Amino acid sequence: MKIRDMEMLVRVAETGSMTVAAQQLNRTPAAVSGAIQRMEGALGMRLFERTTRSLRPTEEGQVLIEGCLELTQQWRRLLEDARGQRAGLAGTVHLSAPTDTSHQILRPLLARLCEQHPQLRVQMDISDAIHHVHRDAIDIAIRYGALQDSTLSARKLVDLPMILVAAPTYLAAHGRPATLEDLARHRCITLKMGDVPSISWVLYHNGERWVVPIESPLCGDGFMARQLAIDGWGITLKSLFDVIDDLEAGRLEPVLPTYTGEMLPIHAVFPSRRYMPARVRALATAITAAFDARAQRCLAWRPPRSDL
Repeated sequence: MKIRDMEMLVRVAETGSMTVAAQQLNRTPAAVSGAIQRMEGALGMRLFERTTRSLRPTEEGQVLIEGCLELTQQWRRLLEDARGQRAGLAGTVHLSAPTDTSHQILRPLLARLCEQHPQLRVQMDISDAIHHVHRDAIDIAIRYGALQDSTLSARKLVDLPMILVAAPTYLAAHGRPATLEDLARHRCITLKMGDVPSISWVLYHNGERWVVPIESPLCGDGFMARQLAIDGWGITLKSLFDVIDDLEAGRLEPVLPTYTGEMLPIHAVFPSRRYMPARVRALATAITAAFDARAQRCLAWRPPRSDL
């Protein structure tokens, strides 16, 4: 079996789709399907169970695919060692991240890295939606909140609370809320979590948990919510990590500072067990360093939390 065929088997198993695997490998679905049928005939075993809705490895296929994954990763390591890094980082890294994070943190970081390594290419998927790491061929995904997919490997970058913020111009014009009840008399800007608009804020104060209903005339992604707040449009609940620049510059101010939202971890997520090329490792290291430096600046603004 050729390395190319082994990589194809692994990709089909990871994506659960011959069509998606074919797209990632620049082959036609018919070519992938035909290659698998030929391998099954030569090996005398079925590698995948096929239904109209799913495609998953058989028990025999899973054993073979595990071995193919190990062999292809060893081959990639050998190639990387043989070629060395004399020409610097080269190749494509596929990165997905939320909108606000991409514009504030990743954009300048990636520009510097690509300038230092002209052969490096970074393909960005900028969205607050959750991308499927294997199906979308993502090398690194930046994700906010608790992780749901245990089949992926992850590196925690940040663990900071969400806080209420507003622009000085908004507070001067509309007053500063003194209690949670006062929020009902203010314009509040909420986020869309996946496809579901947020209709409440969860806040903590002196060990108590409060769920505050919010009727928001504007609801969007993280970037839009922060920009609307900076523009003086209303109050929003954002990760301290996202608004640290604005707090330090005076563009935003804390609102009800003794109340904080949920702790919001941020992770870098990678395909589990997949060999990580030097270009991916270098980008992950640069992202980790940038997030750590930014998180250190947040400590001076972090409200006390007695409940967590």
